[in-house]
Amino acid sequence: MLELLRKSGFTEGYSAQSAAIDSVMSWVHILMLVLYVGWGAFFIYTLIRFRQKKSPKADPVGVTNHYSTYSEAAVAVLEIVLLVAFSFPVWANRVENIPDRADAEVIRVIAQQFKWNIHYSGEDGVFGRTDPGEINDLALNFIGLDETDVAAQDDIIPTQGHLHLPVDRDIIIDLTTRDVIHSFAIPVMRVKQDAIPGIRIPTWFTPTKTGSWEIACAQLCGNSHYEMKGYVHVHTQEGYAAYMKTLAIIQEVDDYDYTYEAEESLKKALDALKADDASKAEELTLQALSQAEDAQAEQEVAGDEDEEWEDW
Repeated sequence: MLELLRKSGFTEGYSAQSAAIDSVMSWVHILMLVLYVGWGAFFIYTLIRFRQKKSPKADPVGVTNHYSTYSEAAVAVLEIVLLVAFSFPVWANRVENIPDRADAEVIRVIAQQFKWNIHYSGEDGVFGRTDPGEINDLALNFIGLDETDVAAQDDIIPTQGHLHLPVDRDIIIDLTTRDVIHSFAIPVMRVKQDAIPGIRIPTWFTPTKTGSWEIACAQLCGNSHYEMKGYVHVHTQEGYAAYMKTLAIIQEVDDYDYTYEAEESLKKALDALKADDASKAEELTLQALSQAEDAQAEQEVAGDEDEEWEDW
């Protein structure tokens, strides 16, 4: 059944949790197919059996057997089995068996009309304080990060809508929204979770394949809902570490004149991931890291020279 679904457009699953979810999907479709064929056959039977030519006069008694009752009871039993034996265990595992945060990559995703904001804790592993009162879209502070907080100094905020992940590692997404209800969905990872204002909801998965795919909003969230899409980029573990370190340096330098080469290399790395060439993406990311470190050193030298001129 799963192969048939894939031929019909059902996407491959690229997370460790995909197999269990796909199994439930397969059984649901098998049940729906049985119901479709069974009730369709019964409908055709009734059209022939009770046609006007065969029964010119209405029978006030009608059918006296209980086959339909038995079939309805059987359907109910099958649905209960499907829920209890398949769906509930998968759901319980997703909700209750969240990995240890110390061993997982923990990332915050903050939805807004009509973008996804991504927040990484940086090298210290501690998220900086956020406050709705600090939100300033003109200053590009979309999540209200308190930049005076010591823990926020190394936090990384990538371009809106771009979620970067390492392959073969548990990922915990702490999901919330700064306005209306949204729904964070990555179909190829079999992930979908509503984002509720005022609540931070964890969802988790383990990517098993490198590449780039879309993030969708599965909840109608306003008149520009169609614009609310993002991208998840799954890197090799070495490529991910280099990518995040490069982003941290670029954020610290904060001057495109110095970091444009590194930023261009990062763009090429993402293009390589989209082309399913993870080794090339890793190579370009390591190149970008080297360029970013050179840019940082160049800026420091330029800063020292500026101080000398001021002293002179």
